[in-house]
Amino acid sequence: MQSVESGSAIEALGVRAGDRLLAIDRLVPRDVIDLQLELSEARCLTIERVDGERIELESAGRVLDAAALTLAEAVPGGIRECNNHCEFCFIRGLPGGLRRSLYVFDDDYRYSFLWGNFLTLTNLDEAEWARIGYQRLSPLNVSVHATDPAVRRTLLNNRHAPEILPQLRRLAGLGIRVNAQVVLCAGVNDGPVLGQTIAELADLHPAVQSVSVVPVGLTRYSRVKNTRRPSAAEADRAVAQVEGFQPKLREKLGVGFVYASDELYLLAGRLALPGAEAYDGFPVLSNGVGLLRTMLDEWRGLLEHTARRSIPRAHKIAWLTGGLAAPALERMADAWQVHAGWRPDVVTVTNHFFGEGVTVSGLLSGRDLIEALHTVPADVEDVVLPRGPFGFDGNATLDGVSAEEVGAAHPGRVHLAATPRELLTILSSAR
Repeated sequence: MQSVESGSAIEALGVRAGDRLLAIDRLVPRDVIDLQLELSEARCLTIERVDGERIELESAGRVLDAAALTLAEAVPGGIRECNNHCEFCFIRGLPGGLRRSLYVFDDDYRYSFLWGNFLTLTNLDEAEWARIGYQRLSPLNVSVHATDPAVRRTLLNNRHAPEILPQLRRLAGLGIRVNAQVVLCAGVNDGPVLGQTIAELADLHPAVQSVSVVPVGLTRYSRVKNTRRPSAAEADRAVAQVEGFQPKLREKLGVGFVYASDELYLLAGRLALPGAEAYDGFPVLSNGVGLLRTMLDEWRGLLEHTARRSIPRAHKIAWLTGGLAAPALERMADAWQVHAGWRPDVVTVTNHFFGEGVTVSGLLSGRDLIEALHTVPADVEDVVLPRGPFGFDGNATLDGVSAEEVGAAHPGRVHLAATPRELLTILSSAR
């Protein structure tokens, strides 16, 4: 165990940081999933101390919470890697010299269950199918791309890829729910192929809960022959196709079922995003479907509850962002001007590192953020950077630049923010 939460029942039991958990009720846990599913009802833990001593700890009726433990390795033994060779794979579009963990070809059902990663189902053996069913590892996020077997094999660049519909039916029989994804490649899985995919996946509802349609993202390092990002006109047709399905599916299934990503809307030039009701509770928010809508709605709600007497003095502040979120931040800045009488500046950071077609803030490099900061006037008092580029731990960007190094590029106060509430807190901090 890397750490044990102070004051938790498991700490009271005697578990310490540095211990190895050998068994739960005499059964060896394989990974953090087993801990999550078994620890709360455990009667006995077998522990090995740092010095090699093995002891058994009786729970004595305590309810043990897996969230109180942080493991050195959440999934010991390594990640299950992908056996496909997609042209548009993000990892194949990376330059050399980045963090080693970025070059892992993840296609692991455990990561899908734990953290929402997308998998293709092309590398599962029978033992893994059995575990998925026995432990009800649901929901899973599945990259379908196309239900037509030939088209899907072309996209995966894997002639041995099994047909996806039988696999999804098998998951349905095991009681597993699925959120499906279509990475839209112009001229390959759009148009009639997309229509077939949506219709055939809708036939598997409610086992297939949703389908998100996202445009393929290519970096300047991507080496592609058959993959092309949709043009604005092609993106517009895809959005219209998705929205054309929604009324019929909503009447039949009770939900819209298929959703275009924010990026597809903006690529199509559609800046007026659907209202929150169109997203049916935002089932695939982490896949960039409805994220901008939630930002706008949360901002509006925050401003409605911000008393005008608490509005800070007008001061110069700049919000830096990638191109995808820029339209939403511009609208948020406009709303703040109406509310407060002054406006933050929105600075769109061009992604030179990966290429201008990559617009998500989380993929901005340190050098691009620094270059953008050099364009911000020195008299700007507060600069807000997106938190996403600095990773889960907040330490460094993909190209290894720390937040402190980026912040040193401007004389003003530099902040990190990821939510509307954090933006409001920074705005309100100047008095």
